Amino acid sequence: MNKFELGKHINNFVKLNPKKNKFLKINQDLNESFFVIKNMFKENIKYILTSNYDDIFYNKKLQLSGKKWIEILLSSKEIFEYHKRIRDDFPYCKSRKLIKILLDDLFNCFNKNPQNAVIEDSELHFEEQVNMQLEKIRYFLDKKDWSNYFFNLQKIMHEQIIKFLSWNKKSFNYEVYNKDLKKSLNDILNSTEVNKYLQFVQKINLYRNTFSKIKPVINKINQSLFEDWNNCSELNKEIKSWELYCELFNFIIIINLIYNKKSL
Repeated sequence: MNKFELGKHINNFVKLNPKKNKFLKINQDLNESFFVIKNMFKENIKYILTSNYDDIFYNKKLQLSGKKWIEILLSSKEIFEYHKRIRDDFPYCKSRKLIKILLDDLFNCFNKNPQNAVIEDSELHFEEQVNMQLEKIRYFLDKKDWSNYFFNLQKIMHEQIIKFLSWNKKSFNYEVYNKDLKKSLNDILNSTEVNKYLQFVQKINLYRNTFSKIKPVINKINQSLFEDWNNCSELNKEIKSWELYCELFNFIIIINLIYNKKSL
């Protein structure tokens, strides 16, 4: 999700909060935005000052405190429950003030989010071509285009391994590179670290082969991964994908550090 999409969700979410006991027609976009904002609050509550949301929701005799409003937001299991709890007890909402505070708070949280810190930090470590490839990967992640996402994860990983091992691309052999990669990593890292990075390489290959559009590999391991993935919620899929992206980021940094040291 980029900042433009976050702004769209904030705008949709504000529409859920009534003015003069307004009944709202709920659609798919509003429903999605409700859960996006709810999850943003849940994940970033330590960055949010609850008193910012005082004096926004009220009826003729009573104001809803920011702390209580956030409790209602986080405890509401679905959009209709949230809308009803707010509408029935606090039918008036200062929409302009709400959208301003949401923009200030959630854009600030967006910048503090670890996945965005990783994106910004990548510009300090990588060449322009690598940054462009990483940006492309994030695009497919944002679009939840999993086949292209895993394909490009594997592609950049293999390109970095080729560079690291100083191989000619024509001689790249997928059956033996694990052995050569292990040998090169062992020169610098301990066995625990080497195994961690080799497992990462195998994991990326497994995801890529399982979700390939062209010729997916079919065996018990791939089938198990495919079934587990389909049983995941969209949020869990996104979380797993971001974890893989962060592992890739770290892997590229490590092998480039080793490569540059060997080149001295």
